[in-house]
Amino acid sequence: MTSIRHRFASVCFAATLAAAPALAGGDPVTSAPFQGVKANKGTVTLQQQGTAWTLTLSADFVVPETPAPHWQVVDARGNTFLLQRLVAKDGKFHQTITLPDYVLDVAKVQIWCAFAETLLGETTFGKVMPLQTAPELCSAVMSPQFAGKKANRGTVTFGHLGDQRVLMLSADFVVPETPAPHWQVVDSAGRTFLLQRLVAKDGKFNQTVVVPAYVKDVAKVQIWCAFAETLLGETSFPQAQS
Repeated sequence: MTSIRHRFASVCFAATLAAAPALAGGDPVTSAPFQGVKANKGTVTLQQQGTAWTLTLSADFVVPETPAPHWQVVDARGNTFLLQRLVAKDGKFHQTITLPDYVLDVAKVQIWCAFAETLLGETTFGKVMPLQTAPELCSAVMSPQFAGKKANRGTVTFGHLGDQRVLMLSADFVVPETPAPHWQVVDSAGRTFLLQRLVAKDGKFNQTVVVPAYVKDVAKVQIWCAFAETLLGETSFPQAQS
């Protein structure tokens, strides 16, 4: 029993450490220069200000002469978040923007033409920049890797957060490029429960989901395409978790 508890504690610690805040004490981090067909000058700086995270373009950045260029960021799982226009209709230049709290990390910063739906240029910080600390789960148990046609990377951890039972996807999980992928769980009796969408319409990635009280236990975790009613991938625990 001692070795099992030690393994659980290691899983919890690793999950928390991997998602620790990117910048100690709010020190800014500057990207490499932008590269692209239209946006290829200047850099962008990521900085924490209080509880918020901001992106600021350098003074030598040149706004592309295209219709409706926008800020856009991509996270470690490939989720894309379209943000503010670079220049508003009143002429205001959004040199600095505040990242929404549903963006958990930043892998790329892009300049996107919303009119032509074209990538104008992008840059990176050399590594993924985590913005939020993942919750530390008690009595956590990690699954084997997902297996399936579309969802076949990463794992899921079951644990307790206060009086709630929680499932949390690992940082290397990749959201399938299919319409409406959802969380789905199967209990030890074989009953199936469809839960939240993996990515909400506002772009929020539901990396963590609370297991509803009506679910007795969790034997399998599945990624389900609610549009095509197709199983995209699944994983299971050595024994049902409750």
